[in-house]
Amino acid sequence: MLSQSFFYSMVKPAHFTVHAVVTSSDLQFDRTEVDFGFCSIHRLVKSSVRLTNLSLLPQDFGFLGVPEFIELQPDDGFGTLLPQETLEIDLMFSANKAKEYHFQLSCKSGINRDFPLSCRAVGVCPPLQLSHSLVQFGATAVGDRSTAVLYLTNLQTNHNQSMQPVPPVVKDAVAPVAPRLFSFILPEDSDISITPSAGGLLPGERCLVQVTFRPRLSDQDIKEEALRLLQRAKSLREKELERNRHAEHESSKASDGRNSDQLTESPSPADIQPRSEQYEEARASLLYAFTQRYRECTVPCFVSDGGPEDDRRAQLAWSPVNTLFLKLQCPAVQPPLVLASNKGKNVVDFHQLAVGEQVIKRVTVQNISREALDLRSSVLDVHGPFSLLNALRCIRPGEKHTLVLAFCPSLEKKYCEILEVCSQKMTLEMTLCGEGVVPAVTSSHPGGLLDVGYVLEKESTSHVLKLQNSSAVAVGFRVLLASLSPSRPQGGADSVAFLLRTYTDSQVQPTVGTQNHSGLSVFSVVPAEGSIAPGQSLDVAVTFQPDHPSVNYSDRLTIELMNKSKVCVVDLKGAASSHNMYLFGGDLLSVPIESLLPPLITSQPHLTAESELMEKPTNPVLVTLRAGYSAGVFTPAVRELQVGCIRSPQSIKESGEFHWDNVASLQQLGFSVEPSKGTVEMGHRCTITVTWSPHSGYKPYEVVQTCLPLTLKGNETIVYRVTLMALVSTAAD
Repeated sequence: MLSQSFFYSMVKPAHFTVHAVVTSSDLQFDRTEVDFGFCSIHRLVKSSVRLTNLSLLPQDFGFLGVPEFIELQPDDGFGTLLPQETLEIDLMFSANKAKEYHFQLSCKSGINRDFPLSCRAVGVCPPLQLSHSLVQFGATAVGDRSTAVLYLTNLQTNHNQSMQPVPPVVKDAVAPVAPRLFSFILPEDSDISITPSAGGLLPGERCLVQVTFRPRLSDQDIKEEALRLLQRAKSLREKELERNRHAEHESSKASDGRNSDQLTESPSPADIQPRSEQYEEARASLLYAFTQRYRECTVPCFVSDGGPEDDRRAQLAWSPVNTLFLKLQCPAVQPPLVLASNKGKNVVDFHQLAVGEQVIKRVTVQNISREALDLRSSVLDVHGPFSLLNALRCIRPGEKHTLVLAFCPSLEKKYCEILEVCSQKMTLEMTLCGEGVVPAVTSSHPGGLLDVGYVLEKESTSHVLKLQNSSAVAVGFRVLLASLSPSRPQGGADSVAFLLRTYTDSQVQPTVGTQNHSGLSVFSVVPAEGSIAPGQSLDVAVTFQPDHPSVNYSDRLTIELMNKSKVCVVDLKGAASSHNMYLFGGDLLSVPIESLLPPLITSQPHLTAESELMEKPTNPVLVTLRAGYSAGVFTPAVRELQVGCIRSPQSIKESGEFHWDNVASLQQLGFSVEPSKGTVEMGHRCTITVTWSPHSGYKPYEVVQTCLPLTLKGNETIVYRVTLMALVSTAAD
């Protein structure tokens, strides 16, 4: 056994080589102080520093004891730096008071070393304050709108001094007692509108600000879609031509080639005009394919450093310190309800329309969502010209509904109103506009009496009234006859005033006189209503067609427009005879109101032919002549009678004759008639003048009377028993 000493003698030392690198543990900032400058208490100001690990070893770091008004990113100021790595750290400062800030940030390494970073800032309270700096709109359909209400307040209440630190560069420009001017600057081509966008606030004042988000499709997107649709249509046509080219004869190839060359010409976006058919088709295509869109924007509100100076041309001072910022989050979604008519336009233009008339237009909406929509509408002005004539209902996905809109202006002015078609998910707005124009229509007849003359019973005659429209719009009219009016006085009330008058005035005539026994109207009008184009004229034919003899036919014709204004009022008068020869004139012997019952026929004994000729009745006519007397001088009395011959296709003769009997006996009493006989052509009248001159032996207040027959010969012979009654009156006309 070996001894222990033996082992000790075999021990040898082991040599090790130790290699080590001593490195620094420093963390280094790229600057020793951060100056945030002047910071609004309503804004967050960001500044960045670079932190570098100078060690050859990784080092953990973290910012401890960070004040509440500062925030660090990334990872809230904690992390690990690899050897020689540099990290950019964002320092976000948000002042909570208007004061000066001096503070120090401490960055502690993993071996508990501190690396300080000095910071300073000046918190500034802007003179104006927004009630909200962030607006989150709900999902809004394209074509709809969402509205948020904010308040902009001038916080200054002390008119003598400002209670906040003021930058030296703008201290001299501050005028606390003057109003602060503000202005919101919106991005170009924005879906946002702000009302009011600019204004001024005195100290302590508050202003309501309305922010509206109205998502829409951009003009550039619509034009690009229009080009895409045109290219697709062109490609389809080219394929169709290619198929036709293979199927046709060789002689048609050249023609097809030319057509193909023409199709290769592609329009540019500038060629797509807004409101054109291609533009509206592209807009509809984008709406149907739209899914969703999210956008954010920040709107600055610039606030002046002071109020306006006396010199309006002076430039106001605007400091970035006072600028407010409004952040908007705007999500847009596909509209569930779209316009399927009017090329997708939400403007319904009724154009010009005559006052009092009505025009109707139809607008169709379609549900393109996957849910049923319960439609309802806003209330239009009950005193306005626009009205919705049909009710709205629930429409299922893919269904359409047509709105019937009417425009009826009452004044000469331009009208505009908004109609809202509401559903549970959106509100579709339509602008209704139109213009009322006062119509200018004249008639060829000025109004008053229109005597159509004599016709044979059961025949007719017509008279034409020409209506001229001088307006710039079409004008509707209607023709009213008093005999057909439902408001015509009943029970002969229209005749009471006439019955109380004297019978000596032969021109007196009720508004509605004798009517046909058949019940048909004596006077008829064609057309009874209609429309006259701008600058055009229209003929209105008035027809007189009696069914029995009478001289008391009359009616009143009124032509009025749709606004109740009257173009003309014409009193119609006519007479009918059973013979083609007639006598007109003399005194009125009966009232001009006749019963609709036929004349009562009494039984008579049988007459022989000779006695029938002798007993043939005559037509009585009374002619009263009043001679004047003044200063011992008599003024002869003169009256006129008219003998006429009716133009008729049934007349055998083209003229008629008349003659007076016993004319010689008239001269002894002072009467004379001229002519005593004559011939009347068909459709003409002959005037007979009856004159009475008192003879030398005339006694005062004596009435001279005589009777003589007047015979008219036409298709038949008619005898009138004319009574001439004469007297002298000092009141004679």
